[in-house]
Amino acid sequence: MTNLDLAQLLRKMAAAYQMLDENRFKIIAYERAADSIELLTREVKDYWNDGKLSDIPSVGEGIAYYLDELFRSGHVKHFDEVIQRIPEAVFPLLLIPGIGPKKAYRLVKEFGFGSAKTVVSELERAAKDGKIASMEGFGDKSEDVILSSIALYNKGAIKENRMELPVADRIAQEVITYLKKLKEIETIDVLGSLRRQVATIGDIDIAVATTKPEIVVAHFLTYPHEKIIDKGTQGATLLLHNGRQVDLRVQDPDKYGAMLQYFTGSKNHNIKLRELALSKGLSLNEYGIKKVNGKSSREAGSRSAGQKSITCDTEEAFYHAIGLPWIPPELREDKGEIEAALRSAQSKPNGLPTLVELSDVKGDLHIHTNYDLSSSHDLGADPLTAYLDRAGSLGYGYIGISDHNPSVTKHTVNEIVEIMKRRKVYYEQQYSSWTQNVSKSNTIGRIPNLFIMCEVDIQPDGSLALPKDAFDYVDAVVVSIHSSFTQNREMTTKRVVAALTAHPKVRIFGHPTGRLLTKREGVELEWREIFTVCQARDIALEINANPQRLDLPDTIVYDARKAGIRFCVNTDSHAVSQMDMMRYGVSVARRGWCEKSDIVNAMEYTDFKRWLIRS
Repeated sequence: MTNLDLAQLLRKMAAAYQMLDENRFKIIAYERAADSIELLTREVKDYWNDGKLSDIPSVGEGIAYYLDELFRSGHVKHFDEVIQRIPEAVFPLLLIPGIGPKKAYRLVKEFGFGSAKTVVSELERAAKDGKIASMEGFGDKSEDVILSSIALYNKGAIKENRMELPVADRIAQEVITYLKKLKEIETIDVLGSLRRQVATIGDIDIAVATTKPEIVVAHFLTYPHEKIIDKGTQGATLLLHNGRQVDLRVQDPDKYGAMLQYFTGSKNHNIKLRELALSKGLSLNEYGIKKVNGKSSREAGSRSAGQKSITCDTEEAFYHAIGLPWIPPELREDKGEIEAALRSAQSKPNGLPTLVELSDVKGDLHIHTNYDLSSSHDLGADPLTAYLDRAGSLGYGYIGISDHNPSVTKHTVNEIVEIMKRRKVYYEQQYSSWTQNVSKSNTIGRIPNLFIMCEVDIQPDGSLALPKDAFDYVDAVVVSIHSSFTQNREMTTKRVVAALTAHPKVRIFGHPTGRLLTKREGVELEWREIFTVCQARDIALEINANPQRLDLPDTIVYDARKAGIRFCVNTDSHAVSQMDMMRYGVSVARRGWCEKSDIVNAMEYTDFKRWLIRS
């Protein structure tokens, strides 16, 4: 089974436990394990083969026991017994936006749906016939929501369908710009996974602070849309023409901080935060914080009588009220951030990191120009001078031109060496002429320094697709995998290690997993071995800011940082406009807990040059 298959199986178990009213902590454990496994870049079966299932984050002893049984026998007796207690027609309904486990279970039981193949169409027919509205706890509104959700499902908007971060960002900003026309809006923010800068996003959630909620909601409903899915006094939901769903939530300004925190998530972060609050006799919700004087923690979480509400207009105030400093949204994944915040509050070491900022980045070292060196892969769209202009306007102190190496199948070794020699001369001439012109015209604020680099293919056998003598004509190289993605973990690890140790000028391991979001899974690597080599040779792992890659994944960034590895955040630009993607790479670095000192291209030019240039 693939990691995705395993994650879906564990989520299926979590859903089944919800329907059967199992202990909520068991449900949470399965959900956390599913999330962790889905994000792994190494196959779970490889962990099992090595006897290291317990090394997988969020996989406890119980789940590890069942995974072991699964790999040994092909099934898990306990899982089979639990799932058999749930009608098979329930599970397809869980893919429909807005339908959770308990609602799906109740609908199937109420109408006796028996077929997983036909349950969606049967549910749609029941809703159109007005049969759902008569059910206790549903009504006409619920019926309309179900019909809208099924319409989304039929358009392909299942819960697993997600969009790349920049796509969601663009849609959200368009809606926000539209809403900001209203003077009644005091504050506006995105929520959920978009605010946490997760690589892929489901629905888009937007929060607004206002004293005139009815005006804001009414204005939101005039935004161009295909269908109004839901509307109320405190919010509304639209299905846009592009098939994406946008949810608006409005709140009084004095309660806005609580709502912002609550709906930013993640779920696991909020659960851990509530547990901390309960230990202090506090209960949390989207409206604020409640305290029960003289009550136990258990009573504080379960009773409302006698509670005094604490409203919070900002997130800072919300976290402060439970004894914590503000935690940046990118960290809120229950990876130790609350424990770190507690240490910060007590002025102890190993507190919250001071996360790297976009403004800390001093250069971009992975850029492709339109210089034709008969490369192994695609050229860039723009000349060197255009990239220099943009780098200057961004305030960069340096850039690195990292065109793909000349094709090894089209040229002899001597031809490749000659191509690289001519390329170096060309770039030096172009740069000299450009700097003279810019100095005279003073058209940009800063003149960036130039590093002549190359992105070199890691060949299937681990050798580099650049002859030894050609290294004389580059300052440094980025090495990357562009082929043979199906090699097993052992072969790929040996391949990468060989490439990283092939030449002193190998300074950056480019888009290390080779993944393409929603299109191609990354290669399998033994990351501890890679970390060891990178640390010994002070090689930086690239955080590739291209939104289709966002590679390294933030989970590996987190582990690599703990191992003492440094990173280089690059755009992999093939056009000048793509240099603006740097912020997405920085968001990955932040989700991996990176500080400025962890990022090599956050160094000023002199220090960076000293790090980059090796003989």
